[in-house]
Amino acid sequence: MGGIVLATLWTGGKIYTMAQVGETVDAVLVEDGKIVATGSAESLSPLAASIQHLEGNIMYPGFVDSHLHIIGYGEKLKHLDVSAVTSKEALLVKLQERMAEASAHEWVIAIGLNENQFEEPIFPTLAELDALGDAHLIIKRSCHHLILANSKALAFAGITNRTPSPEGGVIDKVDGQLTGILKDAALYLIVNQMPHITPAYIEDALTKAVTSLQSYGLVGGHSEDLSYYGPPSQPIQAYRKIVEAQQSFKVHLLQHHTVFEEVAKMNLASSPFLAFGAMKIFIDGAFGGRTAALRQPYCDDPDNAGMLIHTTEQLASYVQLARQYGQTVAVHAIGDLAIDTILDVFAAYPPQEGQLDRVIHCSLVDEELLAKLAALPVAVDMQPQFVQGEYQAELSRLGEERAQGLHPLKSLLDRGLIVAGGSDAPIEVPNPLHGIYAAVTRRNFGESHDGYNPHEKISRFEAVRLYTVGAAEIIGQQLMRGKIAEGFAADFTILQEDVFTVEMEQLPHIQVACTVVNGQIVYENR
Repeated sequence: MGGIVLATLWTGGKIYTMAQVGETVDAVLVEDGKIVATGSAESLSPLAASIQHLEGNIMYPGFVDSHLHIIGYGEKLKHLDVSAVTSKEALLVKLQERMAEASAHEWVIAIGLNENQFEEPIFPTLAELDALGDAHLIIKRSCHHLILANSKALAFAGITNRTPSPEGGVIDKVDGQLTGILKDAALYLIVNQMPHITPAYIEDALTKAVTSLQSYGLVGGHSEDLSYYGPPSQPIQAYRKIVEAQQSFKVHLLQHHTVFEEVAKMNLASSPFLAFGAMKIFIDGAFGGRTAALRQPYCDDPDNAGMLIHTTEQLASYVQLARQYGQTVAVHAIGDLAIDTILDVFAAYPPQEGQLDRVIHCSLVDEELLAKLAALPVAVDMQPQFVQGEYQAELSRLGEERAQGLHPLKSLLDRGLIVAGGSDAPIEVPNPLHGIYAAVTRRNFGESHDGYNPHEKISRFEAVRLYTVGAAEIIGQQLMRGKIAEGFAADFTILQEDVFTVEMEQLPHIQVACTVVNGQIVYENR
């Protein structure tokens, strides 16, 4: 045929375009990774060289997770998951099994420890950890703000009984002796120096992550992981090799402010499978450790109103640096003070015409902040699952009145803001159906109440839009991704049941039939 690309007709199931509520088409004609036409199977089949039968499954535009850490999620899949362990003894047994297989120079990493699940919430002693074997050992608590390390891992970082705690962290000691517990800034003395973060390690984590994300029906994700795995060239090289070369997933990379200029000077070309986006800045912490920055103190800690990570002057200089390179800025902002502070900086140094900065999480708002958001060229990146697990704890920290503004969704959409949906994996499970369920019900799976802040519930159509149209709009790709329409990318999420009509408690359990990127099936549920 000499270079002629052959068109494929997708038909035989319900196809939602996501252009408007309930709109469906009978068939979609795909050629060279693009949708060339939609319409009736009868009119389009003469143009097709082959037919891909949906077998009664339901097709949507490809779902995209608008905020996660892809390599970090791969690390969670790669390491020992101890989140289900309910006793110290069971933990030691599980660690011993893994340590027995590891050589002396290896690192064994366990993730997800939650001692509150134990009958007696105590950690293993340093002596107990040292007795498990010769490898370096690290156990990360579920919050990622505390680790346990064996003597070999402590010695690797040069931590001795005489080492003072660093600013912002604690090297735990009893009677002057190390316990193996490191908190906050102290844990980075080990974690950021570990020699196992080689190209092979990063590629393995990335491969595992992408395979898992595709199985959830995701065709792409917006990730931030260029500052955690050695020089930024290392993760970039892994993305080139695993994602771009295989053309199996579409990644949009945010660039942490500490590596932004280094990456910008590399002058990297973007492709549909690997694009380089906004500068990422952390404005504050989180509600869990009471480090999210608030205008008024925490109800359960009246001397504390959280923390701003940077001064307003520092923030202004970072934003100006991004603007010098014609780039937008994406910020982690959870508390109301954090959101207010960065919006003032955005107003002082606006992006170019047509560009949008983005606020990630945007967890606590009031009417004044909503008005301020709506007045700026800003889009919002929400994690609907955040309303499920943490709401009760956040209520006690913030009090009834403030909590009315927790995890807004409908308020943002009602004011015309562009909103996208993500999981922040590895923090939450990156299953978009879990996010859709949380956005519509605002409750945990299986609960029967009316939801946390029920006034912020949105419709099923609006919720699916977060992962399709919204995820495209937030990166300025709304004319090529996020809908099933002529000229758009042939990225599809094909599910075994209809998200719009299935019984609500079944929604999070719908099975993915297949995931399609640029017209190619990258995952099939066999």
